[in-house]
Amino acid sequence: MVHRLVGGIAGVLLLLASCGETAPPQNGPTASSPPAATFPLTITDDDGVEVTIDAEPQRIVTFAPSMTEIVYALGLGDRLVGVSGPFDDYPAAAKDVEEVGGAGDFGVDPTIEKVVSLEPDLFLTIPGGDQWKQRLRDLDIPVVTLHASDLDDLLSDIETIGGLTGAVDGADALALQMDADADGITASAETTGHVSCFFEVYYPPLTTVGPHTFIFDLLERAGCDPVTGAAKTDYPEWSVDELVADGPEVYLVTPESAKSVAAVAKRPGFSGIPAIEHHRVELVDGDLVTRAGPRVIQGLRQLAEALGTA
Repeated sequence: MVHRLVGGIAGVLLLLASCGETAPPQNGPTASSPPAATFPLTITDDDGVEVTIDAEPQRIVTFAPSMTEIVYALGLGDRLVGVSGPFDDYPAAAKDVEEVGGAGDFGVDPTIEKVVSLEPDLFLTIPGGDQWKQRLRDLDIPVVTLHASDLDDLLSDIETIGGLTGAVDGADALALQMDADADGITASAETTGHVSCFFEVYYPPLTTVGPHTFIFDLLERAGCDPVTGAAKTDYPEWSVDELVADGPEVYLVTPESAKSVAAVAKRPGFSGIPAIEHHRVELVDGDLVTRAGPRVIQGLRQLAEALGTA
């Protein structure tokens, strides 16, 4: 994924951004409540920018796989004229949509000329890229930035996108169903009982998630007590000695970071971790837990199954 273009942990954080998972804006605003499906309408997005949509959008560009999945889930795939890149791969139809990414030092910015050529009347994206966003705004392209810091925030964002696109009823129904499904998974986990866990973002260096990230919220809902709850940053590095002392019962990792369970167990110093000793290393689908989109409920369920709390 994006970490193939950029080395080290910086690349992984770009990967998470491409999947819709970013660090929350520092003291940033929250998008205003979902607008009604009447146009023109104005909202303040999660960048704190006031955006006016003159009419119901018919040509949409998404610049994050999570946004792409939401647009399709709302039945608006036929309006999608541009996506960020090859990681916009769900549903399969998204692979046939024009890719607008590839600019910038790391090849992860949109190509302005390509975006303009598509004549979008709505550009949906996530935090970051203030300079290119301003360039698009200067060209009268409505850019809306949304950041889901947790599951509740995601449900609100889905409703907001429904309002922006005239798909209010579909968005409300989707959010209600996701909320109900999540509540069922969490209720089961509460009945079964929580277990301690560690979620690996990247190795080496060993990197995990802090308490203000989207993934951390999913972990808690699935029945995990993350051993990184006292972390001061969103994606802290964690020493193996700390991990042994923390003693997580379950070790969660995605195939993007570790190719196999056996590969994790063979790492230097890892044999002293209870999850390794008791063969509780579990691979989870990274797309399902890092993309803040409709399939996150599948990710939540997969986490619960991996933790044994389902």
